[in-house]
Amino acid sequence: MSNITQTKNMDEVVNWYKNNKPLYEALAQKVESIIKDVLDQNGLTYYLITSRSKDLDSFANKAKKDKYADPKNEIKDLAGIRVITFVRSEVEACKNAIKPLFKLDNNHSIDKGKALGNDKVGYRSVHFVAELKEDRLQLPDFKPFEGMCFEIQIRTILEHAWADISHDRSYKFSGVLPPDNDIERRFSLAAAALELVDREFDSLASEIENYRESVKQDTNKGHLDIALNTASLSGYLAQKFNTLINNNIIKPDYNKGEEIIINELKGFGIHSLSDLDELIGNNTDKFNFESNFIGLLRNIMILNDAEKYFAHAWNGKWNYIDSDGYFLFKNNGIDIDRIAQKYKVNTYFNGKFEDVD
Repeated sequence: MSNITQTKNMDEVVNWYKNNKPLYEALAQKVESIIKDVLDQNGLTYYLITSRSKDLDSFANKAKKDKYADPKNEIKDLAGIRVITFVRSEVEACKNAIKPLFKLDNNHSIDKGKALGNDKVGYRSVHFVAELKEDRLQLPDFKPFEGMCFEIQIRTILEHAWADISHDRSYKFSGVLPPDNDIERRFSLAAAALELVDREFDSLASEIENYRESVKQDTNKGHLDIALNTASLSGYLAQKFNTLINNNIIKPDYNKGEEIIINELKGFGIHSLSDLDELIGNNTDKFNFESNFIGLLRNIMILNDAEKYFAHAWNGKWNYIDSDGYFLFKNNGIDIDRIAQKYKVNTYFNGKFEDVD
């Protein structure tokens, strides 16, 4: 046992953390909530945000290392928050949104990707060590966390998977790898391949977004001879219903039903944006009812020709018309009771039919 370890009272250190662990857990949850609120308010995309206090055994194993003479003050990740994004560009966007929120400890914060340099591959992630700012500490809910550090990690899904695999004890990928079977070289190649895939996903996401923006511009100019696909449809709807979206009446998502609604539109005879634009017309105010993109498009088709929609596009993918939809169709001259009876669709008004096969 080293002299440093001997001078540390490990029982006292571990008991200190055992007593304070709930406070670090509460701190992690508070910071997670702050980050979520800011990212959501700024419309930034992310996959998952999690938080935790450090496991007691993990703390004990770390605290007994020689490099920690004063573990209570030197170990900075007792509260940890992890932001996982889909692609690399989102890491940068989230990083820029998060940095102003807290008092950063630049001596213990690192961008591991930049630290690798241009000639190496490996784990790439942004790590911030921080504390709450003074203005927040003045609030009663945050006062107990004064002087307490936390670590924020920001990385992509693929970087997260790599970190979990390479750091898992059962794989023991860390440290000096054995020379047998070219293991170290294969390890480096795997890391390089993962980085290439991460970059390609980022590039693809950027190209799709650029395409969507070009569709918005073409829509604004009246150039609509564009084939129907998820990206073109999203760009068109975002431009066409811009006012209703900004007023939070229409939610710009499909609730994971993109492929379903594309097939329904094609079944209805809509194969291009010009086809859809002709169906909608110029007066978008008539669609001033709460919905998302998939509900909006279904309502547009039903209002145009309910019989055609249920005969050729519906395909039994949904089986209930709520009160808003029922009266919307009824007030626009559609015999929705007859349609519902014919196609065995449940409605707010008529009760329940047997489930559609």
